[in-house]
Amino acid sequence: MNNSIAECIIFFVIIIKYAICTDTLVSVRTKLGDVQGYSISSNTKGEHLRIFLGIPYAEPPVGNLRFAKPVEKVPWKPTVLKALKFGASCPQPKSFLRRYSLGNNYDRFDEDCLYLNIYSPTNLTSPGTKYPVMVWIHGGSYKFGSGTEYDGRVLSQKGVVVVTMNYRLGALGFLSTDDNEATGNQGLLDQVLALEWIQQNIESFGGNAAKVTIFGQSAGGGSVSLHTFSPLSRGLFRSVIPQSGCALSPWSIYRPPFSIKTYADELASKLQCQFTSSSATVACLRNKSAQEIAETYIAGPPMIAAFAPRVDGYFITDLPENLLHKGDYNHNISVLTGFVPNESADEIPTNFDNGVGYTADHYRQLMGYWSSRFRNSAAVDKAVLCEYKDVYANEEKYLSLFMEMKSDYGYIIPHILMARKYADAGVFTILYEFDFRSVHYPEPKWMGIIHAAELYYLFGSPFFNTLPCPGNPKDTCPQTWYTYQTSWSDTDRKVSEYVMSFWTGFAKNPKM
Repeated sequence: MNNSIAECIIFFVIIIKYAICTDTLVSVRTKLGDVQGYSISSNTKGEHLRIFLGIPYAEPPVGNLRFAKPVEKVPWKPTVLKALKFGASCPQPKSFLRRYSLGNNYDRFDEDCLYLNIYSPTNLTSPGTKYPVMVWIHGGSYKFGSGTEYDGRVLSQKGVVVVTMNYRLGALGFLSTDDNEATGNQGLLDQVLALEWIQQNIESFGGNAAKVTIFGQSAGGGSVSLHTFSPLSRGLFRSVIPQSGCALSPWSIYRPPFSIKTYADELASKLQCQFTSSSATVACLRNKSAQEIAETYIAGPPMIAAFAPRVDGYFITDLPENLLHKGDYNHNISVLTGFVPNESADEIPTNFDNGVGYTADHYRQLMGYWSSRFRNSAAVDKAVLCEYKDVYANEEKYLSLFMEMKSDYGYIIPHILMARKYADAGVFTILYEFDFRSVHYPEPKWMGIIHAAELYYLFGSPFFNTLPCPGNPKDTCPQTWYTYQTSWSDTDRKVSEYVMSFWTGFAKNPKM
């Protein structure tokens, strides 16, 4: 074991020892009122970590506020807000609950879900220190997930304030009737309001409002990227990190010939709410339970969820590719963006683990099915089969080729194109590929490095094992709460240290 790894392990042992023994309550004053959270000692040098959980940034989006723009939270003063436990996660299909989490379980759903969590370092010897802020926007196909599942305790110890948030999902977050009754993009507008709340209040938590980085993965990366094109988001951040998802991804936003209203009508029909007027339809849907709406399955167009971002003329005025071509986007940012090699491996239907791969005929059928989504499907099918071929292909190679094609189309090429466009326009841009696979990784080897693989290292999962749980700092987190990989090597910890340092280094100095 080298010295740096040994020092790292000793450092985290110290964190665990003092966090368990010295947790106390702490209060801060915001423009809305006082907020009470936890303070835990993170080492012996006077450095503390403050944790505030379940802070509401908007009024509950219930009743007439369902399908509407979010409304900012009214002050709670003189009452002290006890931010000691996570708020509810936004309604979503329970069948979509992930088999792992990067922090805590999030299976408590309620329409009153617009909360954020803050993990803030504090140096008692320099109490006026203002840290850069990293705001995490979770992924989940715009239909599942929660800010609760991403634990910011380890990452924040790199000298940044980490904020995680919830935003409305699925139909509750993106339904549109293509008129003023339900304009869509409610989930993105939730994110805007959360970013505005952070601008107004984060300095009370030791953050520097002028040094905000927004980062997210998958649909979270798509959201982060879309904010760079929105006039509503200007001035709310100075740097962005879209991971494994960006505004050019085919699933990031509705594109012709598809319309989200088609799927809104289908939802209304399934819930016996289809009327000739949008106002009657929306009124009926507002009388349904939030969970019933979330659990009603609607199959969307190819490569995109039924309820996802759309061009609404308000949050975003045109398709990202058109705005990019016109130069109509936020140029006053720095960009760190990238992907993993096998983004689509977990989407591949296969019984390869049982010894059966893809035959040549099966490969052509899959390619043909994939190409059928395009209007010129025959030409696309021919071009794809020409590009993704191998004269020596066997069953394993056909599987690899299909996985490569899907990863290129859905993730990798959009990131490369966007990074190139940004760089050509003079926007400081870094393009990365995360290419590390742990020897303890539980997925089969043929899958390689899959979608979300970097998140374990970004949030410091190799150091979680005995950290005290937020919301109950005297108890340790059950392992099943935070990850489905429970063994970590010295190399895993070293990679995690590097990734956390690189990401936070970018947040501290976006020009690096």
